[in-house]
Amino acid sequence: MASAAFLLCLAAVPAARGLNPGASGTGPASGGDGLQGAIHRAAAAAVPAIVQVEVVELVQGYRKAGLGSGVIFRLEDGSAYVVTNNHVLGQADQIRVRLSAGQDYPATLQGRDPRRDLAVIRFQAPGPLAALDFGDSGQVRPGDWVLAVGSPLGLDSSVTLGVVSAVGRRGGPGGNISDFIQTDAVINPGNSGGALLNLAGKVIGINTWIASDSGSYEGYGFALPSGSVQRSVRDILEASRARYGWLGVGGIDPPATLKQELYLPAAKGALLANLYLDGPAAQAGLELGDYLTQVAGLRIENTPGLIQAVADTPPGTSALVRFSRAGLPMSLPVLLGERPEEQQLAGRNHLLWPGLVAVGGPEGRGVEVVLVFRGTPAERAGLRVGDLVIAVDGEGLAGLPGFFAVLNRLEADCRLDVRRGEEQLAVELGRGESQR
Repeated sequence: MASAAFLLCLAAVPAARGLNPGASGTGPASGGDGLQGAIHRAAAAAVPAIVQVEVVELVQGYRKAGLGSGVIFRLEDGSAYVVTNNHVLGQADQIRVRLSAGQDYPATLQGRDPRRDLAVIRFQAPGPLAALDFGDSGQVRPGDWVLAVGSPLGLDSSVTLGVVSAVGRRGGPGGNISDFIQTDAVINPGNSGGALLNLAGKVIGINTWIASDSGSYEGYGFALPSGSVQRSVRDILEASRARYGWLGVGGIDPPATLKQELYLPAAKGALLANLYLDGPAAQAGLELGDYLTQVAGLRIENTPGLIQAVADTPPGTSALVRFSRAGLPMSLPVLLGERPEEQQLAGRNHLLWPGLVAVGGPEGRGVEVVLVFRGTPAERAGLRVGDLVIAVDGEGLAGLPGFFAVLNRLEADCRLDVRRGEEQLAVELGRGESQR
């Protein structure tokens, strides 16, 4: 019945001949042949610009081969630039691209963006090549017609038709910081790095992953939006790497009960639970317990949304941060830094204050430690998951609000009174500056 209903929808659309594209540019193109003609034109333009990416990794003397897809997005001085997924390349020792006409050429890596699972490669080929333009993923709406083009299971130049199922999806493998366009266009292994197109033939996404119990298509495909792709591509072409804004905070998504304790508004946001003492947020005056609702004009719905909003804002931007503190709306300008590489960031964890995540203790007394980050003041102090912190420098704690308030006032090391099972412990918690 589902297939019959789908066929009925397809049969009904061509009757609306001569329709112009909708606001997102994904409706049928103008002309006398309606939806079918728009599909033909978009597919014909896309196929020559979609390549099969073939990689070989040498592992202990063995050749480990893999393949995916890629999109030619730029032609310059005899070179073609291709965007694909970072996971397609892996740790490849050899990269080749195969055109739809069958020719294949060696390619070189130009740069990676692991946090968005993107990479750019370049190859040279004689004769004319085709390239695709990016569309505006910000205008994509559920219900828009889309085409997925790539090399599923090694079947190059495969085109499938579907609709946008949803926008703004989060999740996926590898902790990707981007949101995603969800589609029901058929996507299978090998499609990774290929194009998700609107019917105007513009790239609105790069197909990246599927949700599946079987490992093959089950109706849920996800593409990185072209807005995220273009940011990564620009950085890679300019600096051979991606550059992200950095606020220097660690956020959590508070449950409703905690929001009431902290006098937080009903609006969505992210609660600051940790701060790099030398980071942009701390230097600008943000504090533990602040509830961020907007950064640089971008609304914050949760902690992943905060991470993406900051990452998408260029380093060096003076970003207005709106937040709630003890129930009062406030705002501060923060000069965003550039996010350090993962290894460099881990080396600064001695400055991540306090270096733990806690929840309110039983009967509103103290706080219970639920997470301790490596290399931080909390770990160096010997705090463990399950510890109940009942006082700081002899001052009793009335739940998490009291804990944040005391930590925000501190300018030096402090003593924590901790209950660990049946034991009563005194723990010295040093601020990061003294632990270099």
